[in-house]
Amino acid sequence: MTSTHPGLRPYGFEGPVDYIERITYLIWNRPNRDLELIRRHYSPSTAIHLDAGDLVGDEIVIANTTARLQSYPDFHGVIDDTIWTGSEEEGYRTSMRWTWTGTDTGGTVYGPATGRPVTSTAIANCVVKGETIVEEWLGVNPLALARQLGYPPADAVRATDYPATPRVARPSFEFTRTAEGDLVQRAFAAALEGRAEMGLFASECATAFAPDIQVDGVAALLDWADGLRAALGPLAIEVDDQYSMPASEAMPVRVATQWRITGTGPRGPVEFSLLSHHHLGEGRITAQWLAYDELALAHHGIASPHHPKA
Repeated sequence: MTSTHPGLRPYGFEGPVDYIERITYLIWNRPNRDLELIRRHYSPSTAIHLDAGDLVGDEIVIANTTARLQSYPDFHGVIDDTIWTGSEEEGYRTSMRWTWTGTDTGGTVYGPATGRPVTSTAIANCVVKGETIVEEWLGVNPLALARQLGYPPADAVRATDYPATPRVARPSFEFTRTAEGDLVQRAFAAALEGRAEMGLFASECATAFAPDIQVDGVAALLDWADGLRAALGPLAIEVDDQYSMPASEAMPVRVATQWRITGTGPRGPVEFSLLSHHHLGEGRITAQWLAYDELALAHHGIASPHHPKA
């Protein structure tokens, strides 16, 4: 049931970080794993937008969560960061990055149980009204899981269904630009276009391209971007949403961005989403995490961009 008050405090939460992190842990992690909370915090009309297609409604969220936990019974997630914007009067938008681990003892869509351990990182951008997530954009990388389980891309493609022409929904709201966000847009978009402004990146900027591929140095980002352009030609880059948080004693400036990238692959036009978290220090990007669906590209006949090796 959708909450009627836009804020979180009437429902017993201190704010957006307490809300999104507390319910995530209670739903997913042992010993008090409680999937019934999904019905409380998602509505029958909640849409979760992915390149693999939309998931709509709390019951589908429960079914997908159940399937994941059957594949990885020892599933355990750790939230790395939550960036947010909003207010008690208007509601909130949160961008939560988390890493989960598990062992494939139950089998997956790719095949029977392998007994292999996996690590996955996701970024979930949620629109929260009251204690209900009313809309969500999810950045995940199923192909990274397939890699860790020992399946080649062709097997992962055969085992999954994706829309022939995926189009991730655009937000119905506008975002407020910030100086920090503008710096990230300028730096990251330029890198994707092959014209990186080196002064906007720290020399040892760390980039997590996928949960199993993390490399230091700006050259790694440029190498990855070269691979994207080789596969898709000139890229059109848009920002669907973005917000930032100032530095604190514990954390640097952080920026959450929701990108829309289009190009042309061997089978025609391609559009995919990419969610990112960036850390800034002294006016430069010092670290970045990218969440995008390599399997969506594989379904278009596009090999994963060349991944630089550490």
